[in-house]
Amino acid sequence: MKKPPNVNQSGIQFRFKKGDSIGELDAESDDHLLSECFIDTGDYDTLTDCSKPQCVLVGRTGSGKSALLKRIVRYEERVIEIIPENLSLQYICNSDIIKSLEAAGAKLDIFYNLLWRHVLSTELLKYHYKLSTEEKTRNWLSNLLSNLKRKDQTKERAVKYINEWGNKFWEETEYRVKEITQKLETDIHAEIGVDISTINLSGTGKIREESEQVTEVVNKAQRVINNIQIKSLSDVMCFLNEDVFNDKKVKTYVVIDKLDESWAPDQVRYKLIRALVETLKSFRGISSVKILVAMRRDLLETIFSETRDVGFQKEKYESLFLSLTWTKNQLKDLLDKRLRQLIKARYTVNSLGIEDIFPGKVNGIDFLDYLLERTLYRPRDAIAFVNECLIRSEGKQAITATVIHQAEIEHSTKRVQALEDEWIVHYPKLSDYFSLIERLPTSFKVLSISKDKVETYALSHMENSDPNDPLD
Repeated sequence: MKKPPNVNQSGIQFRFKKGDSIGELDAESDDHLLSECFIDTGDYDTLTDCSKPQCVLVGRTGSGKSALLKRIVRYEERVIEIIPENLSLQYICNSDIIKSLEAAGAKLDIFYNLLWRHVLSTELLKYHYKLSTEEKTRNWLSNLLSNLKRKDQTKERAVKYINEWGNKFWEETEYRVKEITQKLETDIHAEIGVDISTINLSGTGKIREESEQVTEVVNKAQRVINNIQIKSLSDVMCFLNEDVFNDKKVKTYVVIDKLDESWAPDQVRYKLIRALVETLKSFRGISSVKILVAMRRDLLETIFSETRDVGFQKEKYESLFLSLTWTKNQLKDLLDKRLRQLIKARYTVNSLGIEDIFPGKVNGIDFLDYLLERTLYRPRDAIAFVNECLIRSEGKQAITATVIHQAEIEHSTKRVQALEDEWIVHYPKLSDYFSLIERLPTSFKVLSISKDKVETYALSHMENSDPNDPLD
């Protein structure tokens, strides 16, 4: 006998209630279910294996990057979290000297690389030796200097560098960005002999004498940048590997997330992230330390496009990247676990999953295929779609095809908004383009777009073009 449409496939008696959900859409708010319903895709083991090069977790929005890093923070014993927003990197952007040199075309790559090496090295030392106060830091430095064997020049240079900067290791991370930026400003000012912020370094509207002065100033500043203590920091990293993090059984992780947020103006942010990726290669030399970074795929491509220079080879970085992808079975397991957690916690000890709650087919298509096609195999979108179905199933024992169609309309509306939010930086007029492809099938050819639609769009936007939009 066929079951009524609002009765679940198992026949177990319960009804969905208002507020039922299989999880939040951001990792920060979904902590409990992230722990209880984790699906092992193999990526966790790859990231936590210090012998493997993959340390940049790459994926589209909603693919689970932050969730994976949060699990590492929760379950690994030695983890340092660095949030870009808390680094005071805005201080660099507000520096008159940095802004002037950027405008004049000076290459600040060495400085940006030094900045990350300095921040990461000092954070590792601070964490390992528990340098939480000024007194502890002073005692540690004293012991370090007294135990130094003068015959080892590499360690001598490393300890000299640590001694120069180490008296403030106990300070918050943001302090390091300010102190090293201020050191660069002071050195450039001393080399040039004048306040660089009083000189107009832009190349327009200058007579010959002024242009020569600008060239001289930029060249002097560039010499200061090029002479930054990269060698000393390399010695520090050797010291970290040989004398500090020398037990391969004791792993230490540094986790950096939220690079796609607006913690600095885009052009500076792109250069800083490129420098971070470069720096990750340097830290591969410390065998029991791994720096882990999460990044959206589109952000990574933009960084390489915007910071490309002579001799750039993308393939040199490929070994660092771990692309986060999901299979149909993995996503089914994820949704099953979350549904079972909801139902067992709220209703019954019985275990009910996707196949018990949802219809077998929708429009003649296997429901799971129907769902994944509309959520692009991304866990966040799949969870959001199921939540939309639950909202419309209050008082029911199962989710019907009618409910799924209603949920799809709302989910699609929200996905359009999410796409705009994700790509607005690259395509400022993206929302306008949607009018050209409305009501077209999932797959279509460009010729399928109505000529009348294109002409109407062109006429209505001809006085409103945006030079920052590559499609406009």
